[in-house]
Amino acid sequence: MQSARGMRIAGVFTTSVADVARPLRDRRFRQLWLATFAWNFARWMEMTVTGWVALELTGSAALVAVVAVCRSAFLPVAGPITGALSDRFDRVQLIKTAQWGNVIVIGSVAAALLSGHGAYWQIVVSSLWLGASWGIDWPSRRALIADMVGPERVLQAVVLDNMTQNASRVAGPLIAGYLLYAYGGAGAFGGLATAFLFASLTMVPVTAAPRQLVQVGSNMWRDIASGIQYARRDPTVWAVLVITIYMNMLLFPYMGLLSVFAEQVLAVGPIGLGEMGAMNGIGAALGLIALSPMRRGTVQARAFALGSLLGCLAIGLFALSRSFPLSLALLFVGGMGTTAFGTMQSTLILSRTEPAMRGRVVGLLAFCIGSAPLGSLLLGGLVERTGPQAAVASLCAVSAVLVIWAATRAHLFWGGR
Repeated sequence: MQSARGMRIAGVFTTSVADVARPLRDRRFRQLWLATFAWNFARWMEMTVTGWVALELTGSAALVAVVAVCRSAFLPVAGPITGALSDRFDRVQLIKTAQWGNVIVIGSVAAALLSGHGAYWQIVVSSLWLGASWGIDWPSRRALIADMVGPERVLQAVVLDNMTQNASRVAGPLIAGYLLYAYGGAGAFGGLATAFLFASLTMVPVTAAPRQLVQVGSNMWRDIASGIQYARRDPTVWAVLVITIYMNMLLFPYMGLLSVFAEQVLAVGPIGLGEMGAMNGIGAALGLIALSPMRRGTVQARAFALGSLLGCLAIGLFALSRSFPLSLALLFVGGMGTTAFGTMQSTLILSRTEPAMRGRVVGLLAFCIGSAPLGSLLLGGLVERTGPQAAVASLCAVSAVLVIWAATRAHLFWGGR
């Protein structure tokens, strides 16, 4: 009896895995998927390395938070504009342009650090560019996924995309922590420049998917305005955008202070910092297993709302912890919550928007993600007054309350409207 039950469970799991992997049969999507893994790996390495080097150069938690602000500073402007541009121009070429810009900027900072001429302002400038680059890259990359697989396979494609992100959330911080420990900030930046170069090279063979030509307005600002009007007509899409602002303004800025928690709160050094980032990624990766069978829009909306709330609660408790094992466990749970938020965020947006409007709505999503600098500035000010623990915990509590309010208004806990 137990053997038969085990065989049935194994059969369901195997079928689910095979179904999730189906978009990989498309050569174009497979190439994009591998290139996205390399890009995500470089991004997660960068967050760990940059935060630590900024702390080494300044010794200030507030100035580390400023770097996080700079990383997202251009998103509110770049996101909607490049989202509209991606409806007009070749999305692949936009991505490749952003990628090679990353190589030049990070390579220049690595050269300065390795030659003994590194400075905090260089970290700030590189973070400003990376934020602008992300604003160019991400809306085009997300819209490209839906172009390649179609609306019926969006969830599977987003789950596969998030698998690469979560794997890189584990590997990137671990390798970054080792490089910082073994070779210092300059050596770690050299490794980071190599990672961005590899990401650009893997993007070279990617080609755009054929898509129907879309008639867009002659004025780009009208295109952006039409995207806002379109999003407001769908209560679920609008709620996803609003909750994205709350999460990125109030929850996710904590990531810019992980180096401060590792050094000043938990006293675990760069290796511990890498383990903290990796544990968050492991939780996110395991969370995807539970998300992949959720095909109905009502279930996806519920998972989005509950995952957002779980992330806020787990990270709020992490901020108050002084035990390293407990902190790792809470980061693990937080990763599970935020992967539900991130996966269903993209799935709901891509599956509920028409191809003609997809780039613009994804650009609005990037704008909402770009609210992070305001949160990072607020967090930096609170850190100076109350310390990192009270600052992060209080913002997470406010975020949880606002998520409950917005999700309840749009009936997301009951499957959306």
